[in-house]
Amino acid sequence: MKCPNCNGVLVFDITNQMLKCTHCGGVFEPDLYEKDNSAQENEYEGLRLYTCRNCGAELLAHDDTAVTYCSYCGSETVLNTKMEGQRAPRYIIPFKISKQQCKNRFQKELRDKFYVPKELKDPDFIDRFRGIYIPYWMYYIKFREDPFDLQGSRSYTRGNYDYYEEYEVTAKIHDQGLYGVPYDASRNFDDSIAEEIAPFHREDLVDYRSGYLAGMYADCPNVGADVYEKDVKKKATDTAIADINKDFRGITLKYPSSEEEREAFFQTQYIGHDAVYLPVWFLTWKKGDRVAYAVVNGQTGKVHVDLPIDRGEFFKYSALAALVLFFILQMFLTVTSRTILSLSALLVLLVGYGFLTELKKIRNMENHVFDKGYLIQDSRDLSMSEKKREKIRKRSFSLSADSETDRKAWVVKVVLMTLAASFGMFIVLPMTLLVFEMVFSDTGAVFALFPILILELIQFIRCLFISRHLKRKTSILTGLFGLAAVAAGFMIALIAPVEDWWYYIGAMISLAAAVCMSLDLISRYNDLSTRPLPSFYERTGGNDHAKG
Repeated sequence: MKCPNCNGVLVFDITNQMLKCTHCGGVFEPDLYEKDNSAQENEYEGLRLYTCRNCGAELLAHDDTAVTYCSYCGSETVLNTKMEGQRAPRYIIPFKISKQQCKNRFQKELRDKFYVPKELKDPDFIDRFRGIYIPYWMYYIKFREDPFDLQGSRSYTRGNYDYYEEYEVTAKIHDQGLYGVPYDASRNFDDSIAEEIAPFHREDLVDYRSGYLAGMYADCPNVGADVYEKDVKKKATDTAIADINKDFRGITLKYPSSEEEREAFFQTQYIGHDAVYLPVWFLTWKKGDRVAYAVVNGQTGKVHVDLPIDRGEFFKYSALAALVLFFILQMFLTVTSRTILSLSALLVLLVGYGFLTELKKIRNMENHVFDKGYLIQDSRDLSMSEKKREKIRKRSFSLSADSETDRKAWVVKVVLMTLAASFGMFIVLPMTLLVFEMVFSDTGAVFALFPILILELIQFIRCLFISRHLKRKTSILTGLFGLAAVAAGFMIALIAPVEDWWYYIGAMISLAAAVCMSLDLISRYNDLSTRPLPSFYERTGGNDHAKG
């Protein structure tokens, strides 16, 4: 975009919310600069479409010299250019958080984090934050307009008496045209990241003008609006229920049980959508064939950071902690060779549990369980069926659940966890202490190691099932090493040799397995906190050039 005064380059000044010339300092209203204010009728005026040679990601920009770095794959090659006719979005939220504010929030987020790679704290690297407008679909939803009756109840205690009251209330949905249910329209932008930096506040929406993109970039919409229609109706219905509950605080209202019945009761209707641009600051960290993203909401400043572990930093602090722990144990505790064998096997079990937990998360991420925008492609290279993904979604609970059903499910889960903890404290713990007292006897290690062996076998079987849906199958070997180490320790305890060195060998094997699993756990964690290098060349199934 050229300055009308000196023909210099114009950029959008976030602080002043104006277009500013980088040469003469002149400022202009973004709305007044437009040649034609009918943004809905125009294509992206003055913009060029850039396609990354490495991953195929597409970005729109005014400046044909600045696009030398792809935000999605970290490639530093010059991007190919082309231009295709695309309709402009209807609305846009201009950036409210400046680049310096974004950098400050990112540095604050890293301040108390350990084992972070040094590059993530390098000022030169942090300066590579890029402002990108992400395309979203914002949906219009309509509800029933007439008042309706609901049954409610309230329980409370006053003095020595318990009270239970039933009510019949008349309610009404205030916002008939619920506008602002957003879902990202970019297959490049992971839905899970979009959830992390939500919400965007729709009061800052303004009519789209290409001037707001000056000095920034814009992602291209390539997910059809129909992908999220079902989710939108559910989210809108849950929002309506939450608003009604606020009007009748203290009263538990009874709604239809199933999602379909609730939507029918409220007459939830999808009546249309608009394409909008929402502001995001984007930073990419690349390591081998993996990338990590730092993303900051350009309106609210909310931060999401993928934080891989630097192995060097991890082992430096772990060695220091091990040295301190060694001296403490030498001063206050004396253990036998049999106890060491049992404790080493227990350590393998505990590390294996953490390993299994990370495998589940990686399975969900690699199969895009919670990223419906990605799953629009027809030819899927995913090992998990849609039925399996839906089953995992339904088993997931959230503390911030909006619907009454999810909140009740969470309460049930908390109660069950509390009962399990109580059972552990009053029954399992005394039995465990009794077993470890027996460890000092010749046959005590057998009683200690047998349940550990059974639990480790169960974990290995679960590892086999999870590994079916992983791209990297080495977790099977790691889990097998842990199982073999515990089994070897159990066999040594069962034979009960007189020489202590047998027990020490068994303990060393278990510790070696624990270290191996820890290394793999770090590797898996880094897999979880980073992402495969993206490839967006295959775009089948979605609306690659979505219209506003």
